[in-house]
Amino acid sequence: MRGRPFPFLRRLPALLSCLLLLTALPVFAVQQPAVSDGMPGYQHTAWRVGQGAPGDIWDIVQDRQGMLWLATGSGLYRFDGRRFERQAAPAGTRFPSTNMVTLGLDGDDGGLWIGYFQAGISQFTQERLRSFGRPQGVPVGVVPRFAHDRNGRLWAAVNGGLRWFDGRRWQEPPASFGLPQRRVQWVLQDRHGTFWVLADLQIWRRPPGAARFEATGIAVSQMASLVESPRGEIWLADRVRGTSPLANAHGLLPAEEREARRLPGLVASRLQFTADGALWATLSPHGGVARVTFDGQQAVRMERFDAAQGLTATSAVPVLADREGNIWVGTNLGLNRFRAHSVQTLAVGPTDPYRSLVRASDGRVYGYGEDLKLFDLRRPLLGGSAAQLQAAARQAPTPVWQFDWINLARTVSGHTTLIPLPAPFTGQPLHALLFADADQAWACAGERAVLHYTDNRWRRETRLPEQACSSLARTDDGALLLGYADGTLRRLHGATVNSYGATEGLSVGPVTALLQHKDLLLVAGEAGLAARFGNGRFLPVRTDMAGVLEGITGMVADANGLLWLNGSRGLVRLQVATLRSALRNDQAIAPRLFDAVDGMPGIALQSGPIPTAVLAADGLLWLATNQGLAWLDTRQSHINTMAPGVRIGDVLYGSTQAPLQEGLRLPAGTTQLQIDYVALSLARPERNRYRYRLSGVDDAWQEAGASTRAYYTNLAPGHYRFEVEAANEDGIWSSTPASRSFHIAPTFLQTAWFKLLCVCVVMAALALAVRVRSRQLAALFRARLQERNGERERIARDLHDTLLQGSQGLILRLHAISQSAQTPEPVRTQLESAMLLAERNLAEGRERVNALRDAPFAGRDLASALADVHAEYAGQGTNPLRLTMEGTPPPLQAEAAEEVFLIGREAIRNALRHAQASAIEVELSYGTRCFLLHVRDDGVGIANDNAGGGHWGMQGMRERAQRLGAELQLWTRPGLGTEVALSVPARRLYHRHPSRWRWPWSRTSHD
Repeated sequence: MRGRPFPFLRRLPALLSCLLLLTALPVFAVQQPAVSDGMPGYQHTAWRVGQGAPGDIWDIVQDRQGMLWLATGSGLYRFDGRRFERQAAPAGTRFPSTNMVTLGLDGDDGGLWIGYFQAGISQFTQERLRSFGRPQGVPVGVVPRFAHDRNGRLWAAVNGGLRWFDGRRWQEPPASFGLPQRRVQWVLQDRHGTFWVLADLQIWRRPPGAARFEATGIAVSQMASLVESPRGEIWLADRVRGTSPLANAHGLLPAEEREARRLPGLVASRLQFTADGALWATLSPHGGVARVTFDGQQAVRMERFDAAQGLTATSAVPVLADREGNIWVGTNLGLNRFRAHSVQTLAVGPTDPYRSLVRASDGRVYGYGEDLKLFDLRRPLLGGSAAQLQAAARQAPTPVWQFDWINLARTVSGHTTLIPLPAPFTGQPLHALLFADADQAWACAGERAVLHYTDNRWRRETRLPEQACSSLARTDDGALLLGYADGTLRRLHGATVNSYGATEGLSVGPVTALLQHKDLLLVAGEAGLAARFGNGRFLPVRTDMAGVLEGITGMVADANGLLWLNGSRGLVRLQVATLRSALRNDQAIAPRLFDAVDGMPGIALQSGPIPTAVLAADGLLWLATNQGLAWLDTRQSHINTMAPGVRIGDVLYGSTQAPLQEGLRLPAGTTQLQIDYVALSLARPERNRYRYRLSGVDDAWQEAGASTRAYYTNLAPGHYRFEVEAANEDGIWSSTPASRSFHIAPTFLQTAWFKLLCVCVVMAALALAVRVRSRQLAALFRARLQERNGERERIARDLHDTLLQGSQGLILRLHAISQSAQTPEPVRTQLESAMLLAERNLAEGRERVNALRDAPFAGRDLASALADVHAEYAGQGTNPLRLTMEGTPPPLQAEAAEEVFLIGREAIRNALRHAQASAIEVELSYGTRCFLLHVRDDGVGIANDNAGGGHWGMQGMRERAQRLGAELQLWTRPGLGTEVALSVPARRLYHRHPSRWRWPWSRTSHD
């Protein structure tokens, strides 16, 4: 019988092949991370088509100001965090199509590049639109992507071929590039200098410095895409094979590594890495959005978010990480935003309605519920299960304090011991607890007890009043702080007890939390928060957010100088330096509130004997809320450091609304304006704050709060400049204000010409009023002069008919008597002497009467009139007159000339009658500014200044000069003669020359 080979030997080759295959499987195994629905670490916000958002969003970019631009199937939109605005083409132009699929930023002038579905490419700015089609070198087809290479050259992936822009048209790469010109679907320039192209269903690359593209030999599916990770790796999204890394700084990854790290379950349209290394993807063709986290190179978790979780639609394409860390996802039914929570909820842990926190003496924090089961809340354990956290807590190296409302509990090495309150307080409720260290505790129980547990037994604190407290805290120097329901505070240090109340400025209502941080003492109450620095008074802390500091039941200070307050509105963050400055200057502060949008699961617990905020040694801030335990990592900043840009929008004046562009000219009569503006901070746009000012109207910045509109009324015409600044949710203000200048045109009634015309009219009215008044005064003067002349003539007639005629009759009578024979000679001699005297007086009287009856100067020039006076009184050949005249005599005002003549006549007569002068000199000078009259004699002079001849004398001359507005001077010395000088202003004596022009209503004066 022929024997058969041993069966094992026959199967050895097959067994070896299986062994080799099993050995190789780990090498070629793909990654299959755990998949879960929902993203608990992110806040999702949706803007749907019915809420103003556009549909069919194909691409999203963020410009340099922070504005989001959306390429949609219905046109170009922009989004500022509050509203969507469809962007129209500049005046006189139109977009080639409304079906836009791709956007790219223009590096030159801040514009946009737009790729259409089948209509070429456009370059868009607010002022200009340039479109490029086949005549300009753009082939027919979809434009999936734009990219700039390391030299700044702009490339466009078009289904019909790769193109680059030379500034005027799109050029096809030469054949020497070695690149196929069909089915080009993606371009990417990485940070290492390599330029990647997906063309003809293959991956091509051009290394730095190379002139040709080289094929990688890696095939891709239709509509594949590329992205670069923060580590510098290039990842490929393939619609058949899923998502995988492609290359790093050293070049292509080995095929084995690409396969081992491939994510076949992540079939994506677009990819986006975030700064924390997580990979976001929009799933194709449906499935919403996914987020993949890695541990090194290993994908450990995939979170999916679809329409069931609130996504606007299950079909999503673009995904973008903006400069503030928000993730934006566009779908065919709206826009979505994902924002990372600052506060994280503990997914596993105590499930009781009331959950408490306690910090052990070694800095570890534990959580527990009413069943007193401890959970270790250290940072490395947070990803574990509830059983793992409880097991770790049982290994606690130090004792842990707890309470169950009427008892204390102490857990050592996993064993828990209840510690009841001493009699008579056993079973009474606990109002406040303080676990000072691993071995001692303080408790306020019942209505009057303050108890101290130390050395394994209770002691009642006798140094304090019998009043139960509502809050307990410890200071750095070991003092005990006690807050009470009546709003008072006590400090126990050694044997000293200090009390503080309303007298010291403390007025916060029932005290709910206490914190001593260095020289800062904070006291929180139901009515607010008070602060005290050093030994000063308590000052109320005011904020610009109403009620944000109420109901605070937990306060801690971290190593960065930040204060964290857990209250009835959420978690509040304050900076110690800002608080100090605000209290010093009596100003309100702007706190940062962390609420549900930031991940807070609820609000602070409001009833409990222990603080609701505890800081662990590992930097995690733990919070007890009415919806569970939560934590915040204080080692991260949680501050949005990106200063927001501000966009000034439209201006509304009257019924017209238009963009407020630089140099805008508003129509005449505009007095009221409404100016719109918005901050381009997209993280928490509802928390942005603003301040603005208008030059010429506002002396300082006007705080606007969250309002995005400014109103002005009663504006005058002129040039204005509007400036606005904005701060994000963390109080980071714009680096420079946004500004616009505009001009309000004046109405005719507001122009300078009208004002000048008004001035001219007023001046003309004044001139007319002066002229009319002058004429009235002249007429009045003439009337009074005529009245005076009439009175003089009447007096002259009366004197002539009575005194002079009587005197003449008396003289004749005396003459008859003197000629009588019966008159003795001595008597006749006396009578003749008396008659001579009477005849002289009669002659003088007639002279005066003649002077009253007729003005002696009328109708003559001044020089000849004065010469006639000398001739009349001097006689022939005696007292010669020397008369000189300077200048040409102008026309004189009659009344003033008569006054001058009378003054000169009196001076001449005085010289003839009283001076005994041998010569008289008269000098007349007609100057341009004044008229001068000098009368000189060489007589005996005047001994008395008041002496004068006739009935007028020097006093009469002075009165005439005063009425004339002239100056009269007299120089005389006994034996040396006398000089009389008269100076008359030209305007009082000369007739004015008629003006070369006159107002139309004026008349030539003939007076």
